[in-house]
Amino acid sequence: MKPTGRAATVALLGVLLVGVTGCGGTINRLRSNYAVKQGNEFYKAQDFLKAIEYYRYGIYLNPGMALAYYHTALSYMALYKPGSHHPKDLRYSQEAINNLQRYLNFYPNNEDAKNYLLTTYMQAERYDEAAAFFENELKQRGSSDPQVASMLMQRIGMIYAKKGDFESSLEWYKKRAELEKDNAEALYTIGVLCWDKVYHAGITMDIDKRKELIDMGLGYLDRASALRENYFEAVSYINLLYREKAKVAQTLGNNDDFVKYTQEADKNQRIALDMRKKVMAKK
Repeated sequence: MKPTGRAATVALLGVLLVGVTGCGGTINRLRSNYAVKQGNEFYKAQDFLKAIEYYRYGIYLNPGMALAYYHTALSYMALYKPGSHHPKDLRYSQEAINNLQRYLNFYPNNEDAKNYLLTTYMQAERYDEAAAFFENELKQRGSSDPQVASMLMQRIGMIYAKKGDFESSLEWYKKRAELEKDNAEALYTIGVLCWDKVYHAGITMDIDKRKELIDMGLGYLDRASALRENYFEAVSYINLLYREKAKVAQTLGNNDDFVKYTQEADKNQRIALDMRKKVMAKK
């Protein structure tokens, strides 16, 4: 039975309204695409503020335009002066972070966006926020993929090292080494971290702590060099840690140990140079 009279009129108006709404949505998406293309042209011309204006208009027309958030973030990153605490630069870095996070809501596994996010956090010296972001990533993705977990642990350790939080950095690098016991690079990283701490702290560090970190670093570097043939980088740091060990012996007035550890350092230095020659000869 066909509707008649007023019922038919209402039904017809409903169809027309759906059509208009659908048409409007299509038009907005087309206009959004055009705005983003215009933004790209301004981005290529390095007129980043104008590019942002068009990208934001594209987002206004179509909030689901994921690439507009991504390109907006890149534009703000181009404007931002790393390390600056000027209000303008603080705003630029915050907008870059905000837009990268919005883009990641659409594509949560996009590694390029995460790398840009990490770069912005680090340049803005927002280390705790960076660590929190990737620790959350580890909770969400690490349990199902050991390789992803290792990568994230390494990244978190690097963030804390950059911050100057040695203990937290060491903790995360150790977690990675425990997860990948046969990963020479993971073991090597801990050795380098220990040397860096001891070398730069010098006599300001408690003597027992220096000895502890030197022995820890040597232990990890010995394991790393045993896992990889001609790992001259690891042996080079074994040399450097023995020199720190010799300094400690000298500080304690133990001349015999000072001579012994210096000789051990010299030996490893020669071994590292020979290994490096072998590696270079194969290239």
